[in-house]
Order: sequence, then structure tokens, then C-alpha cells
Amino acid sequence: MAKRNAKIIKYKKPRNLNVGIVLFAAIFVYLVASVVMYLSRTQIHVYEVTEGSLASYSDYTALILREETVSYSESAGYINFYVRDGRRVGVGDLVYTIDETGQTLEELSQDTGESSLSSEDLQRLKTELLRYTISYDSMNFSDVYDMKNGIQSSLLEYLNAGALEELSSMQEDAASAFAWSYAQNSGVVSQVLDGLEGLTADQVNADSFDSSAHPQSLVSSGQAMENGAAVYKTVTSEDWQLVFPITEEDIARFGDASALNFTFRGTHLNASGAFSTYTAADGSTYGVIAMDRYMVQFVDDRYVDIQIETENVQGLKIPVSSVVYKSFYTVPRSYLTESGELLVETTDAEGNTAVSAVTPVTVSGNEEYCYLDAARYQAGQAVILQDSNERYTLGATEELTGVYNINRGYAVFRRVEILEESNEYYIVSTSGSSLSVYDHIVLDSSAVSENDIIYY
Repeated sequence: MAKRNAKIIKYKKPRNLNVGIVLFAAIFVYLVASVVMYLSRTQIHVYEVTEGSLASYSDYTALILREETVSYSESAGYINFYVRDGRRVGVGDLVYTIDETGQTLEELSQDTGESSLSSEDLQRLKTELLRYTISYDSMNFSDVYDMKNGIQSSLLEYLNAGALEELSSMQEDAASAFAWSYAQNSGVVSQVLDGLEGLTADQVNADSFDSSAHPQSLVSSGQAMENGAAVYKTVTSEDWQLVFPITEEDIARFGDASALNFTFRGTHLNASGAFSTYTAADGSTYGVIAMDRYMVQFVDDRYVDIQIETENVQGLKIPVSSVVYKSFYTVPRSYLTESGELLVETTDAEGNTAVSAVTPVTVSGNEEYCYLDAARYQAGQAVILQDSNERYTLGATEELTGVYNINRGYAVFRRVEILEESNEYYIVSTSGSSLSVYDHIVLDSSAVSENDIIYY
């Protein structure tokens, strides 16, 4: 019997191509390549044109003029106010007392302690402190002293209100060295004096705006007063004026306005008032804003910083970064045909000349020139006057302002006419610009060139 062959030969299976793996690999490579191309490509951001407005402002330091009467002490001694600064009084109301020795005030302070404050008075004090805390500005630390004086005045007013009957009995005591002072005029009391009380517009000059020459003084309770010294002033009318110097440029911008809108700087308080101008005796021109509101808020101020809204421009709002400047040849408008075109002469490589009608760029308000794209035409080309042999040679150029419009998927230069600007936006004319609301423009004009295809 023949011996069996023990050698085993392994069968090699044929290699089959897996179509699914190949497709997956191809898709994976495509995705990786797309991501790499996307990340390496300059990102184009798009802005949609909207309607908007921008207001321009000018800053001034205004002098406050009002109807105010100063009251003077009729005796010497220590003063004690019974009306808080900024409060309104009527004729005959008790405003302050003068204690010749100061002993009466000391006795009064001993008789009226914490228990004399009612719950309503305490609540008013808390409200004043809370209001100050909310509006506190570390850049205006002087306000802390104003608040301190205000709280002291309020505290004395609340404490002394309960002692008026006792003071009335003291008044009947002939031996008491105590003087009472009553309001002679109705109005708002201010304990801040600067020497400019009663100043009128015709008396204003350049020196009137020097605040260092007119320092303010505050008369407060407990202060020693001399006989005949100014004690307080009474503002007798709600009408007051803001006077400020203006230049020829200011007159050109808003000199003809009958009213102005403005903001009190540092307060965010917007106001408006009738406006007029006049020339003072020193030859300077001043603007005057007549006010009939907010007198009490500024009763202790003589100077106030205001910001006047000189113009509010409306149009299309575009970012500053979207603006691009492009060079154009200037052509006299007299070369325009009746249909608003230019006849441009061209010469081919063989020397043959032809005339083509081209629609130029026109700028509203410019009656002298129209414009041809410097990138499409060459210096030396001629523009022919219709029905004439007269020619104009292209050469002089001018830059026009525009943006890249991408409504059609590629960057197209569209001219714009800027009316107003801020740090971030321009307001452009709706009629003098080649843009419309909802147009799509390139946000950063430096990222593209004209005629680039835009993917976004």
C-alpha cells in the first residue's frame, strides 16, 4: 500500500476589494481636506445693511443765571437753619435763628436727642443715604461732602421741628439773646453762595466763566456769623438760563435753531429748551438756553457741563471696517450724452479704433465731474464729446468711497456717500449711495478684492 503524502499546502484566498471601506476612506479624506481648506481660508464675514442714525454732540461749560435774592444776617452769633438746603419756603416761614452766645443751641441739642426722630424722619434719612449709595461715583469724591452737609441739614431740620414750641416761648423771653429770621420771599432756599447772585445776561463776560475767581461757600448750622454777612439765597422763579460762549462754527451749525436738545454731563439727564444768541458788551457771542424745569436739581450750582446735540443724521448704517477706497478717472459732466453715458474711444492690437457707450459713476451734488473705473480704462484714452470732434484725455484721478456688495456671490464695488460717522459706524445717504436696506456687504473690506467669489 502506497504511503500517504503528509505534506499540507495552505490554500491562498484571493483578496477581495471592500467597496464600503474604499468609499468611507474617500469620504473621510474629503472631509479632512474640506476642514483644512476652511480653516486655512480667510473667513469672510457679512453685514446686512440697515437703517440707522447718528447724532453729533458738542461739549460746553454753561453759566447758570436765575432770579435769586440774598439774605443777610441782622446780628452776630451762631446760626441754626430750620429749612434744609434746596427746600421751598413761603413768605413768613422760619428759615434760621441766630444765637448770640451759642448756649441756647447747646441746650436745644441736649433736649432733642435720638428719641425726637420719628419713624418717618428715620425713613427719609435712610432713603437719602440709599439714593446716594446707588449714584456714588468714586471719580467725584467731593459729592461725599455734599451728602454729609445734606444729611446734617436734614437731621437738624427733623430734630428742631419738634422744638419749635419751646423756641416760641424763648422768643417771648426778652432776656433771651436769640434772633429769629423769616423768609421775605417765597422760593427755594440755597445755602451755597458765590458772589454771582443776581447776575444778568448783559453783565456776562469772559471772567464770569472763571470758576476759580468765584469760589462757592456753604453756610451751615453751627457756623459763627458776623452782622451783615450773607446767609442764604432764595431762588424765586422756576425759570432759569444756561449761558455759554459760542464760536462762528457753532453759529453755522445751530445758530438758527429755536430750541436745542442737550444732556447734563455726569447726570445722564436729557433736557431741551428755547435757544437764542446775543452779543455781550465785550463783543463775545453767547448762546442762551431758557429753562423752566430742573431748577431745584441745580440750585446750588453756578457752572454746569452740558453736551448739545447739534445734528441727528439718518440714513443707511454701515460699519467703518466695510469701507474701501477706489481710484476713478474724472471726466467733465459736459461729456455726458443725453442718455447719461460717455463715449469712450478704444484701440485694439491691430490699431483699429472703436467708440463704446459707457455708463459712468455719478455723484449727487457734484455738477463738475463724473467718474470712470481706473482699473478698466487706461490713462491716455479719449472720451469724445457727442456730435463733436472734441476729446477729453483720461489722466486725472480721484478716490471714491464705497463698499463691496456681495448680493450676487462676488464682490462688487458700490459707491457710498458718507453723511456722519462715529468710531464704529458710518451713516450713508439713501439717495446718493448705491446701496439699499438689506443689501449684503463685506464686513472687513481688507479681506477681499473686487470680483472675488465669496463663500459665506
